[in-house]
Amino acid sequence: MELETLTKPTLLDATLKHLSRAELPKVLQVQQGIIRATHEFMFKKGLTQLMPLMLSPITDPLNHGVVDATIGYADKRWSLTKSMIFHKQLALMNPALESLYIVSPNVRLEFADRADTGRHLFEFTQVDFEFKGKDRFFVMEFVEELVNFVFTKLNAEIPEILLDLRGELLPVYEKWPVYRTEKLEAALGPDYERIQSEEATAPFWLLNHKREFYDKEDQSRLGTYHNYDIIWPEGYGEGLSGAEREHEYKQLLKRMDETGTDKEAFKFYLEAAKDGLPKTAGGGFGVERMTRFICRLKDVDEVTVFSRKPYTKAVF
Repeated sequence: MELETLTKPTLLDATLKHLSRAELPKVLQVQQGIIRATHEFMFKKGLTQLMPLMLSPITDPLNHGVVDATIGYADKRWSLTKSMIFHKQLALMNPALESLYIVSPNVRLEFADRADTGRHLFEFTQVDFEFKGKDRFFVMEFVEELVNFVFTKLNAEIPEILLDLRGELLPVYEKWPVYRTEKLEAALGPDYERIQSEEATAPFWLLNHKREFYDKEDQSRLGTYHNYDIIWPEGYGEGLSGAEREHEYKQLLKRMDETGTDKEAFKFYLEAAKDGLPKTAGGGFGVERMTRFICRLKDVDEVTVFSRKPYTKAVF
């Protein structure tokens, strides 16, 4: 019995196998290049960098369930950051700030049904950005320029690594197709995002999802939302999510009622909205997901040094 126990693969063995992959250093150089190019692009565009927050009384409620990740501290409940979406909007209340970005760690303790999607981690990094007084058209153009800037930089700086990992250099995309969620679903069925992603040869925009209360609803066309996702081609799925933000107090209350959001949890945010939140628009892309797409990896967990796959058996 003792010998059998000793010879069985251990959790530590699984961790060591994961972090010892031969291709990992090259994958990490791609990821490093993404961050380096992003910082350069944001500096050129005049965005101010904020440091991330890992604990807050409020965080993104998300439009799907995750395991609760809160702790008690100083007689309050504090949530691990799922995204800094509200903090971006609140920070832009400063009259001297016009735009900002954050390289933000996010914790989303996904349920087991997302363990094998190839796209989900329970801990990941997102580049979040937000603009005061801008709309979705501005942000979409900004993002397209950002992606092409990053890809061009990687082609120039690490061409041998790209050729080794993906078999070719990265394209620069001149035309980004745009689809509306309800029309694509009507044409392709409930699995429309996966089907279109697998058929696509370039990233595309997916507009108008009914999501959380912070995505702005078009008051002239109720049931239409000013939000947008990037879907990576070749079956890699969602890579960025963004929207114009609800900022008017009464409209926030209406949208909270529609989505069943606990107003008490956001009482201080709502108090700020009474005083007047700025009109903003922004988004965020997953660094690991972009790396996965660039390197043509089967699973986003192949980007990580220490496995962050939902319900992982790794020990670090």
